[in-house]
Amino acid sequence: MESGNNKEIKHPFAIVLAVTAGLLRLVPHYPGCTPIGAMTLFSGNKINGLSSWLIPIGVMFITDLLLYFPLEQISLKAFSWMTPVIYGCFLLNVAIGRLITPGNLVLKISLSSVLGSTLFFIFTNFAVWLGGDGIVYPRNFGGLLLCYEMAIPFYSYPMLTDLFFTLGIFGLNGLLEQVFSTSKAQVKS
Repeated sequence: MESGNNKEIKHPFAIVLAVTAGLLRLVPHYPGCTPIGAMTLFSGNKINGLSSWLIPIGVMFITDLLLYFPLEQISLKAFSWMTPVIYGCFLLNVAIGRLITPGNLVLKISLSSVLGSTLFFIFTNFAVWLGGDGIVYPRNFGGLLLCYEMAIPFYSYPMLTDLFFTLGIFGLNGLLEQVFSTSKAQVKS
């Protein structure tokens, strides 16, 4: 149902779940193991319009601002030349989330999560190879392969974390929608 440019919220819990998942980034965690990948896939699939793109980037930007000083204390940066690459990868996840269609959802959601994690790994490590991010690799094919090889230990935990949180956030949303629709049906009868 549309009225002008405003679409009816198809999934009423989606925005709250997406923002909450993003804010979990502020909780101490193993490096790269946050629900951000899950939140971006979920936003792409469950949030309508421009909000599906703005919420993940807004949550990332706000949490980066909140993490700025704590990260400075341990000689890390919340913002760097890699920030656009990271944000771009998460926007790619939003696009992947938009492609998840009904039917065999667990498999589609799982594959989308692994795809998003893998693309994040490929693009961010390519950018590290190009720009260094404090590490210098030879600017040849061997250097690129070395960069990817050195990053392999940092791939499995974030990929498994993305998968866990993606299945969790989609599952929780489905459960909330089911409870909400059952309650709404009981009120009407």
